[in-house]
Amino acid sequence: MAWVGFKKTYAPGAFDNTAVLALFDLLKSTLVTAGFSVKLDTPTFLEVIQAGATTQTDDTPHWAFEVMGDVTSAAIQAHIVHGVDFNDPDAIHRQYFVCGGEIDAPETIVWFAANGVTGGWWLYSIDRPEGYSDNNGNRFKFCRAGTTSRRYLADTHQGLCARYGMWDPYGDWEPAYARNVWGDIDTTPWTGTWSPLGEGWSNNGLRHPASPLPKLAVPQFPNRDGGITACVLGELNETLALTDGYALEEVVAPGWIALITDQWSQPFAVPAPDSFTLL
Repeated sequence: MAWVGFKKTYAPGAFDNTAVLALFDLLKSTLVTAGFSVKLDTPTFLEVIQAGATTQTDDTPHWAFEVMGDVTSAAIQAHIVHGVDFNDPDAIHRQYFVCGGEIDAPETIVWFAANGVTGGWWLYSIDRPEGYSDNNGNRFKFCRAGTTSRRYLADTHQGLCARYGMWDPYGDWEPAYARNVWGDIDTTPWTGTWSPLGEGWSNNGLRHPASPLPKLAVPQFPNRDGGITACVLGELNETLALTDGYALEEVVAPGWIALITDQWSQPFAVPAPDSFTLL
């Protein structure tokens, strides 16, 4: 199945708590349309696993999404899950804040895309405050992505590190679990990212004026620098690092678009649907 997703524009003042509650319903319906297998579905919670998965392995992306609050205060959380299901007492799950409602929010745009067959997803947003001039008036708002790490033949072992985790554009990638250098299970591992352009925590793709280097999109890798035992973490399948020079939503390669952050953070590319549902 191909990637599916939507792009929703909120008028000034509209990205409030009611909008966040409705956004959660949009995320749920898109994940189901994307082909994920649903493990638990309630009005405020959705747990999904890679399409067709019958058992949990280190290579089986497993996520949950939750909305908390009401029209007075609402927020969306995303969870990494590793185990039979979210409610299994032996399961590992990690929680991440995604977004919350705002008072008097500027015009806001939210993109979301998912692919249940690969098990990946991403959520990205900008807003457009009055008088903001950077990035053609587009101010980075929030981003999370559920990404997977490519397996190399040198390391096909289970039990060293989950090969799926939560990514953000500030250079972090956090797998569901990993063993540390003493061989113990770490349920809150963290690692940075790197690419041929440099470390993922900074905008290392800046080119000087008249640089002969063309615009480039390059693979991004987990660093394995957070005390994770020796294992081979291949490039992330759902993100590419970019040099400067790309415009928001510019096609980087067939099936990939550019997303822009702030001036200090790495611009990146993600897989995209053939077309977004416009809302």
